Amino acid sequence: MTASSRVPSDWLVTVLHPSLRVVTTPCPAAPDRETMARIDALWTEATRRHPALYNGRVFSATAISADRIEGYWAEYRMVLAQMRAPELFRVLRLRPLAVTGMLRLRSGLVFGQRAATAIYHPGWWQGVPAGSVETREDDVPVDLHEQLVAEIEEELGLNARDVTVGPPLLACEHPGTHIVDIGMVIDTTLDFSAVHAAWAERGNDEYAALKLMSPVEALACPDMLPTTLAMIETLAP
Repeated sequence: MTASSRVPSDWLVTVLHPSLRVVTTPCPAAPDRETMARIDALWTEATRRHPALYNGRVFSATAISADRIEGYWAEYRMVLAQMRAPELFRVLRLRPLAVTGMLRLRSGLVFGQRAATAIYHPGWWQGVPAGSVETREDDVPVDLHEQLVAEIEEELGLNARDVTVGPPLLACEHPGTHIVDIGMVIDTTLDFSAVHAAWAERGNDEYAALKLMSPVEALACPDMLPTTLAMIETLAP
């Protein structure tokens, strides 16, 4: 990012090559008993507050470069524990991968305000949709396009036929949680009223609101997530 960038310097951005490969490597050994006990306690508390949480598999990056990401499938309870207790990163070293869209219409860009009940960054605005790179199985290949299309259908209620998903644009690593967003542009010929109607009728409750903004308006929004700011700045001519 340039000196005039609105992206904080501790949000690490890597511009990605369109032919990026995501490679699955073996899972490391389990943490020690004390760490596992801490993870279990944090997970128990989280599921008490959010009963719908599911301990699936989330892809955790171990190495990131412009054309290659390496990593392994980790239990979501470990990822959540590290989010709740960032000091666990010293032991777990988890960098969970997520996909983040930038839905581009002829009239502007679509942004979602994260619900007040969201586990992470409630109330903030971001490009839509977004979600963890996850699976219910071990050692399956990572398909970023497929992951983002699933989020488009689940969060926005749009059909895959309504959109065109571009290649990976950038990776942005959050400080503290070490979540790594993979930003991808989504184009559609739908207008905002059609997008909003699909979201209101079939989307989930991830967002409290959707809003159409120009790039300039979005960059000026004080509660816009840095990953989204980085995507807008990267796309700027």
